[in-house]
Parts: sequence; structure tokens; C-alpha cells
Amino acid sequence: MIRAVYADGLLDPATGETTREAAVVIDEGRVTHAGKRAGTAVPRDAEAIDASGFTILPGLIDCHVHLTSLGEGLDFARVLTTPPTLELMRAVRAARRTLDAGFTAVRDAAGSPAGIRMAIDAGYFPGPRMFVTISALSQTGGHTDSHFMCGADLEIPLPDRPYMVVDGVEAMRLRVREVIRAGADWIKLCTSGGVLSPGDQPHHSALTLEEIKAAVEEATSQGRKVMAHAQANAGIKNALKGGVATIEHGIWLDGDAIEMMLDGGNALIPTLVAPQWVIRHAEAGKMPAYAADKARAVVEDHTASIRMAVDAGVKIAFGTDTGVGPHGTNGEEFLLMQKLGMGPIDCIRSATTVAAQTIGMKGVGSLAPGSWGDLIGVAGDPLHDLNLLADPANIQLVVKGGEVVKSSR
Repeated sequence: MIRAVYADGLLDPATGETTREAAVVIDEGRVTHAGKRAGTAVPRDAEAIDASGFTILPGLIDCHVHLTSLGEGLDFARVLTTPPTLELMRAVRAARRTLDAGFTAVRDAAGSPAGIRMAIDAGYFPGPRMFVTISALSQTGGHTDSHFMCGADLEIPLPDRPYMVVDGVEAMRLRVREVIRAGADWIKLCTSGGVLSPGDQPHHSALTLEEIKAAVEEATSQGRKVMAHAQANAGIKNALKGGVATIEHGIWLDGDAIEMMLDGGNALIPTLVAPQWVIRHAEAGKMPAYAADKARAVVEDHTASIRMAVDAGVKIAFGTDTGVGPHGTNGEEFLLMQKLGMGPIDCIRSATTVAAQTIGMKGVGSLAPGSWGDLIGVAGDPLHDLNLLADPANIQLVVKGGEVVKSSR
């Protein structure tokens, strides 16, 4: 099936230029033309998709989501009464809301087994293209250790979602191999504590440098890269020394860490909106006091850290930690990034060309010939108003692989 999308404007994030009276031709899910409508050779039997009045651009990419998390706060009674199968089914609604918000590709940063990616690809339910990490690996007492002081362990390993707690170099090697066996596209490590975890602190480092290096070595040998939940300064530096590709959150960067990222070409995924949602949930009575206290304590430092990285020219890739906040609200991150000094085109690039390069997903983030036919349409110019991308209600058209999955018409 050949489809032609006709729009008032086509924004190319790579150049920042908008082509007027544009057309995008998609044949069997792949772009064959993107540019001026005039002179475009469109087959007679092509199906027309009306995007008149819209600016179209490549589908957006979120480099850090959790599709199996509700995004409605942290309720331990609910956790204890939720079967693992129901937890997995949350991804069905989350995937749809993510897609409707204009995000046609994501990297799931733990929780989603490879089967969720496979189900979306098979058309069982609508959702974005996915890379999965499956299990986020941390040390005993670390960010993904769900063992509480009462003795209860709330993590239930599944056959295709290996246990997240690991200690020691050889155990790390084995666990990374198990996660890869389960179908992971990326490996995720937790090299610091976090906000939502009960037994650690965000400013404390976690995992030894030797454990991190072992994980990176095993991942690299199987063609994978490693992302690091890294909030503490020492945890960030250990992750970079160990060879990770991306730093998630980056709450306590300093000049040395920034120089390391610039020298290594590492990307930073800020997730600025995540602590905001923890605080909002707390104000609604839906968050434990320990998590709310930690979120309030890190917000200002987080903002200052990311502003410093932006000013220094660190590569910024779009990521939200959605699943902490509600799915479909991913676009709010654009506004927070803009407040820290990123121009609109840089914000858009962070969620298109830069994001695609960062996570290594082919055929997304661009509408160049050969790319997947993933695009969105908004009624206006997002370079003049990022609210057009921030509010999911403003996403008027979503096309994935040439198929219209959302339309206001």
C-alpha cells in the first residue's frame, strides 16, 4: 500500500528548515519521498492522507520510559495485590497513550519483557517501536532492590524478566547474559541510588567499577550498549569510566563529569519531569513520604546540573521516566528543557535525530528516504510554540509505518 501525506509544512529536524506545501510518500511502510508537493511523482493508486493545515515532522522518540508502570503514584497495597500478568497488561494502555502523544518509538528502561515489544510488532495492540532493557540491575540494597526491612521482597522474577539484584563481577557477567538471553536490546545498570527506592539515597554511588566494566564487556561482546541510572556524582563518573553509553538523570554532574561526557560523546537523558511527578503524586497523597522527601531534595540540584550540561554542549537526548508520571504526558519534558536554555529546534532534535542516534534504532527520527513512515502532525509551527508537542491534545495526526493510528479528522 502506497500512501501520500499532504501537509502545509514539513519540518526537518536535521536542518531546522520547514518545507511549505509538502508531501511525504510512504510505500510498504518506508518513506520514498519527503519534500515539496509540486513535481512529486505519486502513483495514481496512492491513498491520500489529508494533513492540510498541519506541520508534519518525524515521530518523536522517548529514550526512557517504563510502560508496565502505572504512573499514578506508589501504592504498596496495590503492588501487593497486583498479579504479575496484570502488571504486564498495563503496557497495553500505556503503549496506546504513548503513541497518541506522538511518540512512535521508545526505549523501555526496565519492566517490559521482550514479549511486549514483540506483541506490538505483531500488531496485537497499538504502540510505539520499542527497545527494551527488561531488568535494571543494581546491587543489594540498591535502586531496584525491592526487599523491605519487614523481610518482604516485592520483586517477582518472571521467566523472561531476570532478577534485578546482583553482586560481584562473575555474578554480573552471568546476569547480563541472562538479560540478553531474555531479549534485551540494551543493558541497564543502576550506578547510584534513586528517589523511589526505599533503601538507598540518590547521592550515593552503587556497583563497583569492576562490576560496571564486567557488564559493559559482556554487553559489548553481544552487540549491546549499556545505560546507567546515575544520579550521584561518583556513580556518574564510575559509569563513564566503566564504558556506559548513556547517563540517565544526571542529578549531580560537575565539571569533570561533563568533560568526561564531552570527551566520550556520551548522551545525557535528563528526565526533568520525573521528580516533578513524584512531588505531584505526594501532594495528592499517592507517594510514600521517603520518596517525596527525596524528590523535593533533588529538584533544584537536578535543574542546575542539567543547565550546566546544556551550557557545556553535552549531547542531550529526550527521556522522561514516564511511568513515574502518567503515560501520554511525555511532552511536558520539552517545556522543562526549553526553560534550561535549549532552543525549540534543539528540543525537537533531542527527541528525533539525537534520540535515534543515541539508542541506535534504525529508520526513526527522520523522514529521509528509506526511513520508517513514522510522522506526526500539529496545527501550527512547533518551532514557535513547543506546547504543540507538549500537550497530547495538540497532536492532531500520528502515522506509524504509513498507517494512520490517530487523526483528528
